[in-house]
Amino acid sequence: MKAIILAAGEGKRLRPLTLNKPKPLLEIRGKSILENTIDYLQKSGIKDIIVLTGYKHQLFDELQKKLNFQQIVFKDYQGVNSAESLKFIAKEITKGTFIFNGDLYIQQPFMHYVKKGVSQILAQKILNETPSWGYIVDENQKLLDIDTNALEGYGDGIAFFDNAKEIEFLKKALFECDKEDYWEKCILHSLTKIDYSVTFCESFYIEIDSLKDALRANLITPKEIALQCSDDGKAEKLFSITNTNYKINFLKTYKVLRIPSQGREKIINTCEEEKILALLPKNIAPKSEFFADEFKMTTFLEDYKPLDFKDLKDSNILLLLIQTIKKLHTYKHKDYPNFQKISMVNEIYKYEKIANIKLTTPIEHKLLLEIAKDLDSQEFILCHRDLQLPNILYNGKDIKLIDFEYSGFGSILWELGNLSAELELSKEQIYKIASMYGNISYEDILKGQLMANYIWSLWSWFYQKIDLGRNYLLRFHKNLQEFANL
Repeated sequence: MKAIILAAGEGKRLRPLTLNKPKPLLEIRGKSILENTIDYLQKSGIKDIIVLTGYKHQLFDELQKKLNFQQIVFKDYQGVNSAESLKFIAKEITKGTFIFNGDLYIQQPFMHYVKKGVSQILAQKILNETPSWGYIVDENQKLLDIDTNALEGYGDGIAFFDNAKEIEFLKKALFECDKEDYWEKCILHSLTKIDYSVTFCESFYIEIDSLKDALRANLITPKEIALQCSDDGKAEKLFSITNTNYKINFLKTYKVLRIPSQGREKIINTCEEEKILALLPKNIAPKSEFFADEFKMTTFLEDYKPLDFKDLKDSNILLLLIQTIKKLHTYKHKDYPNFQKISMVNEIYKYEKIANIKLTTPIEHKLLLEIAKDLDSQEFILCHRDLQLPNILYNGKDIKLIDFEYSGFGSILWELGNLSAELELSKEQIYKIASMYGNISYEDILKGQLMANYIWSLWSWFYQKIDLGRNYLLRFHKNLQEFANL
């Protein structure tokens, strides 16, 4: 028996990690995906192993010496898919050959499923409603057709070819594939010539198509991802509530790697965040680069540190902060109509739904909705919307803002209310801010506080940050009392 492992691609969905190394060299539980696969093959008695490499192929050399497999380099890997890779070594497909994609993390032995003398697909159950190639079979498990967007059933898997005549049909179908096709397309092309036998297997592998796949399967931790992205194998954890952030040395530059939390997509629109950061100059926010599955890399700001409560006692620093925020507020939605508006009414209903907890009386809820409608009737401007101290950096001269994931075109009263609540500003400081804007009153900012403290309370319950939620509820209760006395 022989095994061909396709490992030539760039693994773009696993960036930023694959900017440093190919996807099959991602380490899981102390061993790379490729080494894990080869271990299973060799323990099953398969010694003839070919690894087709391309992208950063020299990084496979050390493992080749250790595991004694044959490496074939496909130099034309850019801009093509796995069908083109397999064409390059089509002559190596002979009787008794397995074909593996290089991103399969094998977890269980599978040789007991193998049938001799046939063309076989070892398929497993489609999980997480992830679109996959689903196999449609008859009562004898003969492959009839493939649903290329199946959400259930059995699909994908490992192919084994042990019929010499059928292998010739397979190769012919392979060369009918376009360069952007997956190699499995040749199975579709050869259905009328080859009687494929599909074996439904218990879960014996996990496909690592993205870093999110590996995290969801508990194969890797956020820290392990950060360490493998780092040039020097070091990662310093930074403060964050919504995500997990690490400072790393990446491609010889210090960066902050954001690893998204599960469920984040329910409340955060990363596409809007990316578009907003692309608008902003470097004097407001550091440069960020976005990758698949909401991973983000941001330039680490040397010599900057988060503001603290002591800094806020300096009126000059508070003035500088407001001047920086006002730069954001020069962006009006009427000038950028392709961006989404953030409606406060919609925010209330959204967070109430995901938190699934009741925090207000009917009278209080009515008041909130009345205020939200008032805020929604005003001009929509670009706001950061999460101006807490860790997101405001200062170097003794300049202020920059980070973590724009909640940003968007919304109400300036939310912005100033949230800012004054999070920074625990005094009534005198709030009056000062109101005067800097001219057309905003203390009561207006109090409305913003009320909205922000309520929404963040719900946010806290959704993320199971109950201690934070209680603090926001206390602030919210105080806002209600003050509002009633105005």
